[in-house]
Amino acid sequence: MASLEYVINHFKFSRVLSHDTRTKLVYVLGEVDGENAILSFEKAHYNDEDLSKLASQTKNLKDITENNIYGWGMGNVHLLEPDTRIKMIYPATELHIRKHEQQTRRMVLETPNMYTKVTLPYINSIPAARIQWVKNILDGTSEADRIIFRCNDFSTGFVILPDMKWDGTSDSLYWVAIAIRDDVRSLRDLTTEHLPLLKAIRDTAYAQANKDFGISNDQLRLFLHYQPSYYHLHVHITAISFADAPGLVAGQAHLLDTVIDNIELYNDYYKRATLPFVIGDTHPLFLAHNQQP
Repeated sequence: MASLEYVINHFKFSRVLSHDTRTKLVYVLGEVDGENAILSFEKAHYNDEDLSKLASQTKNLKDITENNIYGWGMGNVHLLEPDTRIKMIYPATELHIRKHEQQTRRMVLETPNMYTKVTLPYINSIPAARIQWVKNILDGTSEADRIIFRCNDFSTGFVILPDMKWDGTSDSLYWVAIAIRDDVRSLRDLTTEHLPLLKAIRDTAYAQANKDFGISNDQLRLFLHYQPSYYHLHVHITAISFADAPGLVAGQAHLLDTVIDNIELYNDYYKRATLPFVIGDTHPLFLAHNQQP
């Protein structure tokens, strides 16, 4: 497995996949040793200890506009702390490229029949190696030092660790809980059998966030994605104050408490429900659904 430093040093730029000027996040595609690689660059927040230095460390002011008591312009703030979060996917598959490439988003209203005929065969076609990184986390091969909580019970066990999108501050808290069991791939698989696991994740997340940051239960948002980015049960844990956290949109996020309530009402709720999801129009799953008569 290549290191991040190796990939950056050997990266040969091909094209920009997407550039979100609002979130200051860019994905670029390139090659490393003849294989596709994706790098993302995201401007980080200012550290609290640097705030008092911002004015004194501002240099090279340009494009200055002034009007009465107001003024604005562009400049460089010279701080010693790293100011950009960099992530890699290497080697990157065509699916990775499509996921991060700018594309038109579509809403699919997936009936149970559509799930059985189209989505389930798509899930079954995904190579097991695609989620090897999840197995590495669960068995302690990778990221063992980042684990915040671990319970190894097969039925109700899970780990909690920081999501790659978290910058380390309490206001933007973003953790993920990953189930130990590997027989639940999405919302569609959940029944009353899984309620103890879902409730354990919820209660542990509440307790851990309160212990680590003094965050109360009503300051947390726990949710699942459908479709998920990988088909192994996991729950997203974010601070309410992280108002623009990725993946909060309707048609993607399902609040954990609502999921629990739905299953308590009807054991097979998620096998019977029509579930909407938003997906890119070049994604293989959208193309498969779009080919249906």
